[in-house]
Amino acid sequence: MLVVYSGPSLRPADLATFERRADEAGVPVRIRPPIIRGDLEKLAAEVPEATCVLLLDGEFGQRMAVSVTEIRAYLAGGGRMIGASSMGALRAAECWSLGMTGYGWVVQRYLDGTTDSDAEVALLFDAGTGQPVTVPLVNVRWLLSESVRTGVLEQAAANDALTAARGIGYRGRYPSALGRSWQRVLRPAAADVLLPQLEEDRLDDWDRKRLDALEVLDLLVRQCDVPDVTPSGLRSVGRFPTTTGGGPS
Repeated sequence: MLVVYSGPSLRPADLATFERRADEAGVPVRIRPPIIRGDLEKLAAEVPEATCVLLLDGEFGQRMAVSVTEIRAYLAGGGRMIGASSMGALRAAECWSLGMTGYGWVVQRYLDGTTDSDAEVALLFDAGTGQPVTVPLVNVRWLLSESVRTGVLEQAAANDALTAARGIGYRGRYPSALGRSWQRVLRPAAADVLLPQLEEDRLDDWDRKRLDALEVLDLLVRQCDVPDVTPSGLRSVGRFPTTTGGGPS
């Protein structure tokens, strides 16, 4: 069985597509809301040992966040955990040495020291739809790095844009606020590259947290294993158990 703790990193349509594909592949899945402290202990008591946890989203600030101690205990009890995207990426980097698997670009940024702050993945979202309403800094990092890599943005302009984004707290980093800040600090050529990316219908295209989540879900459905991001590169990890039916309720 695969248990996925998901929130604003994925859209409802993303989850619906994943559940359909998982059902077709014979992978029993349970989707749960963002993880909080105590959830892993409850999970261990509720479901069989043959369980893989994919941790994407978790709460902090509003309620107590899942702790390293809880993850250590879950892994020591024979559970398997994969982390990606948001809270999952942060905890995967912290618990990699304990046996937690990390996947994706965001995990790598924690492991290579580019960032070490939980504020990098924090955002505000609409409680009704789950849609993000502010832009997490890690998404900005990816947009800028890709713009430089593809040659449409100079590194100096990317540095200025990142500094401006970091100057806005995650609660206030609305696309409109980010756009105003970039308009003030960037030259017209750089602004012409970045400002169109803040249009509502383009935000999902460079939502790195969402892209990492979609990638790891695709891997789990297609091949039931995930390459583990490590400080030295990638290593293969074992498969999680699958069956052709649902698990106990």
